[in-house]
Amino acid sequence: MYASPTTREDRQDVLVAAIRDIRFGALVIAASDGLSATHIPMLARETVDGAVELEGHVARANDVWRTAGSGISALAIFQGPQAYIHPGWYPTKKVDGRAVPSWNYIAVHAHGFLEAVEGPDWLRAHLADLTDANEAGRLEPWALSDAPEDYLDAMVRAIVGLRLRVERFEGNWKMGQKHRLENRLGAIDGLLASSNTADHAVALAMRDALPS
Repeated sequence: MYASPTTREDRQDVLVAAIRDIRFGALVIAASDGLSATHIPMLARETVDGAVELEGHVARANDVWRTAGSGISALAIFQGPQAYIHPGWYPTKKVDGRAVPSWNYIAVHAHGFLEAVEGPDWLRAHLADLTDANEAGRLEPWALSDAPEDYLDAMVRAIVGLRLRVERFEGNWKMGQKHRLENRLGAIDGLLASSNTADHAVALAMRDALPS
């Protein structure tokens, strides 16, 4: 992934936090008929040795787990907040007209070694943690124990786990860093005035990226 020196993000804690916030990604592998992408929710775990593992699962009918087998190179892509940037938000446009549209976004790439996991105990623990992460904060959170045991057993038998041990991260926080402060502030105001809540998320990320 290309990232300029001003937008590249290399800090592992920031990248892992973004993955945990985004939660849903595209898992890309090289299959026999070309590249294959599977879109799934994933958990990020940090191991005792400081490594990061991503966990997910797919339907047993999805051949990605057979291709992965006991190990294959893979790429997990996480797309964070993104928004179109209108050049009219830049105050300098009114002065010299030197402004063009742009797109601000957050993206994380995780490269590593992917393997399939079929153990029912691992799958249940994975599903419990995935559920807890997504049910947190709800007034009546759902838990695996809410489902009948025979039904849950059937659901577990119908899926296969995937585990990606991350060997390398790439991060790009493109938040208008190359622009003058007044233009960055103008874009933030423009995004916050939008009716699109995704625009608001980018505005907050741009605010966080401002010089202290």
